[in-house]
Amino acid sequence: MKILYKFILALALSTQVSASASAQTVSANNVHVDYTNEMLTVSADIVLDSLRLKSNNQIFITPIVKAGDTMTVSLPSVLVNGRKMHISYQRGALNGFKTIKQHDIIQEVERKNRTRQLVPYSSRVKLAGAIDPRSAAVAFVYDSCGCGADIANRITPFVPLFENPYKKLIPAMVTPPVTDLPVSIHEGKARVQFEVDRTELHAVPYVCKNGQRIDNREQLAVIDDSVKYALSDPHVEIAGIRICGYASPESPYTHNDMLASGRSRSLAEYLASRYKLPKQDVSYTAVPENWKEFRQLVVDSKEITEQQRRDLLELIDRPAYSPGDYDAKENELKTNPKFSSLYRSKILPEWFPRLRATTFAISTRLKPLDDEELAKVLETTPEKMSLNQMFRVARLYPEGSDKFNHVIDVALKHYPDDPIANVNAAAAHIMRGDYDAARELLDKTGQSDEAYNLRGIVATHDGEYDKAIGYFERAGNLEAAKINLHYLK
Repeated sequence: MKILYKFILALALSTQVSASASAQTVSANNVHVDYTNEMLTVSADIVLDSLRLKSNNQIFITPIVKAGDTMTVSLPSVLVNGRKMHISYQRGALNGFKTIKQHDIIQEVERKNRTRQLVPYSSRVKLAGAIDPRSAAVAFVYDSCGCGADIANRITPFVPLFENPYKKLIPAMVTPPVTDLPVSIHEGKARVQFEVDRTELHAVPYVCKNGQRIDNREQLAVIDDSVKYALSDPHVEIAGIRICGYASPESPYTHNDMLASGRSRSLAEYLASRYKLPKQDVSYTAVPENWKEFRQLVVDSKEITEQQRRDLLELIDRPAYSPGDYDAKENELKTNPKFSSLYRSKILPEWFPRLRATTFAISTRLKPLDDEELAKVLETTPEKMSLNQMFRVARLYPEGSDKFNHVIDVALKHYPDDPIANVNAAAAHIMRGDYDAARELLDKTGQSDEAYNLRGIVATHDGEYDKAIGYFERAGNLEAAKINLHYLK
């Protein structure tokens, strides 16, 4: 019996070395991998239909776990024997072989050539500490020489133990708060006339007691034309009008201050009444003495000498800290021999009247519009819209649709530094699967719960799971972050 046993064992060893089975003859279907609480369960249907196995041959079919390119763990194998090898295995004649082979046998089957044959496989092992399951995967291999699974041929694709759930994660958007609407400013200047030492505005031709004729129709038309231009867009309305009245340096500073303020107020009240605006929407300020424009006249003038220009600029640029300082400069213009002649011939009669002007700024904003009307504005003048209005338009379309994404992109273009615009744009890019674009926006998304949720999703996509968990936990009570954290854990 000893001689017969040694012969059978030698035959087994030699046939394993010479046995051959191609990857096309063996397959594993319905591979299922589950990793829970450090326990790995692998199941599959091993299909032997195409395998032709000689009577004295055998193969091992083994699931392996790999992390990267290095095999880490081999699971128990299925041993498929030819007829004679099966008989020897059943009789225990190959027990001595177990001391040198490289496989832990979970099941042994006989291959019945030319028949359909399916072998159910299931094993469960503990992987605690052996590998990082988040970077590991399982595949089935076959070994026809008994040399070990680490040099065997793979017959199935690798199935990850831990399926990256980034596609299941939910990006949350932020509804922008309602804010003041952007305004467009239309600026201009008019030279509205007033009676000497009076602040009443005359909108129609008027003859003063001294015979002076005042006709402001042309100058008021300048303002009226600007208002009409500002309102040429039917979607806008006047948000406000700012008036600033300027007086010349003639007369005491305090008197000029009173005149400039009173005249600005008169014009503001006239415009509020004409355009039916609340008084608080028409504001006014005054510059008692228009030294700035006086200086520009001196710089630009071609009718004075260079010495006169230098002397006048020196006087104008002299610091003034009180009304008395301004009055002293005006008095010097009248009495200093360097200026007096020029003052009487040109400064007082020609230049000072040009300094008595009114500047105005007309602010317009969108009228109250419904979302469908706002969608039209978005395509023509989106700069007139608030971020909240743009988001309202986005909600007209299915989330993730081309139209929805277009509105989100427009919002980011017009509010490039707004954290909410960046959060919503990053979320839209994640929905599109463009994680590179989303990653570039994260620095501008701020510290909101939604921003941390997005950072968690991108970190998950990148395989940085611990970092992702930290982000989701920092997202507080955001429902999407709670769901994402559940998926990840």
